[in-house]
Amino acid sequence: MAGKGGDREFVDLLLLAEDHGIEVVETACELAVEQNTLRLPAIINLINQLVEPVITPLSDAYTYPQLTLRPEA
Repeated sequence: MAGKGGDREFVDLLLLAEDHGIEVVETACELAVEQNTLRLPAIINLINQLVEPVITPLSDAYTYPQLTLRPEA
């Protein structure tokens, strides 16, 4: 057998709805259809993208402290 059957993947999808809420899973499924993929790992990835907080970059991301002494090996 190459992988999980459709029934098992559907159960896994329902368990994701239990963990993250049906609205998030529904949105992820809609995005997956738009992206022409119905694979469970792709849907899980979309769910993770929807529920993880967005990290805003620091305003001075490239301002590093300057060394005052040259490091020695």
